[in-house]
Amino acid sequence: MKITKVKTYHLRYPLREKFAISRGWSTSRQAQVVEIATDNGLIGWGEGTGEVHRSAIDAHIIGRSPFDCGAIYQALSDDGISPQAISGIDIALWDLMGKALDMPVYQLLGGKVRDKISAYATGLFCIDRPDVTQALVDEAKGYVDMGFSAMKMKIGFGEAYDVKNVTAVRQAIGDDVLFAVDANCGYDVGTAIDVGHKIAHNDLFWYEEPIPTDDVRGYLQVKGALPIRIAGAEGLAGRWAFRELIQQRALDIVQPDISIAGGFSECRNIAVMASANYVRVLPHMWGSHIRLAATVHWQATIPDAPDALNPIPSLFEYDMTENGLRTELAVNPIQAVDGELPVPDAPGLGIEIDRDVLGKYAV
Repeated sequence: MKITKVKTYHLRYPLREKFAISRGWSTSRQAQVVEIATDNGLIGWGEGTGEVHRSAIDAHIIGRSPFDCGAIYQALSDDGISPQAISGIDIALWDLMGKALDMPVYQLLGGKVRDKISAYATGLFCIDRPDVTQALVDEAKGYVDMGFSAMKMKIGFGEAYDVKNVTAVRQAIGDDVLFAVDANCGYDVGTAIDVGHKIAHNDLFWYEEPIPTDDVRGYLQVKGALPIRIAGAEGLAGRWAFRELIQQRALDIVQPDISIAGGFSECRNIAVMASANYVRVLPHMWGSHIRLAATVHWQATIPDAPDALNPIPSLFEYDMTENGLRTELAVNPIQAVDGELPVPDAPGLGIEIDRDVLGKYAV
């Protein structure tokens, strides 16, 4: 089996209502999709966050076997291609290997340790409405009604906003729901600590990216000052970018994104490094249904940490915001039921892409 074609698609889905994280407003959802074809008719799909230039594709991918995924990764990296761009190629190669062997990707990764993954609802963004607090409360209650036992809210909009709205949402969902917050690197160290102290009484499961991810000393300060787990690193690419944060144990929870950090091949390395340093791995997920499926397969193989009779659940980030690239792109989508995601047993990633939808959102 030889690779004959690599094609990339940039997809864009316009939002009906804009929403914000601490660093700006979003009016659309986007994805960089990779399609790899082989001489035996099999197709592999991946999603990255950068594009591999045609000369590198011709030099290092065309004519090779998908089972050369490690060598292909190294060749692209040696040619200066970023992990963000290689991610899409790598995921598509693993999808192809699974299809060629009639096995789900999780089996190629060593086997799943769970049949279902507990999901947390990611939403609760800042929206441009005068009644934002009530809107957040209603949204959070809706997630509980859907069966979610965990959720995450966006903060980083200033002390007054954060304290008021985190407290309102916690009161609305009760004490039995795991509740995390995400500042998207919106604060400096002093403000992050100050806000953290003022929201800590809400029994937060983690405080995500309170400060910029490259500030390792700052993370150690924040972590040492607060009685809350600190999480982050969704935007880092390649194992070397994660090394100091993990070795210094500046994070309690590291959150590699499979479409940014380097696909299955590199995320496995990051997870092993984290395990050796007693740092939990809970992947970040934000993108199309291809990224969702890839993350499901990878997370299904990550052991509980620590291994216990009643472990803290391996929570899957289930994006609940408006995104047709997630809800429409797969003919057979992986969907949360009562707050849990099934792990597909079909070959490869276990999803089929709707080419009409692919064409509809391609730009």
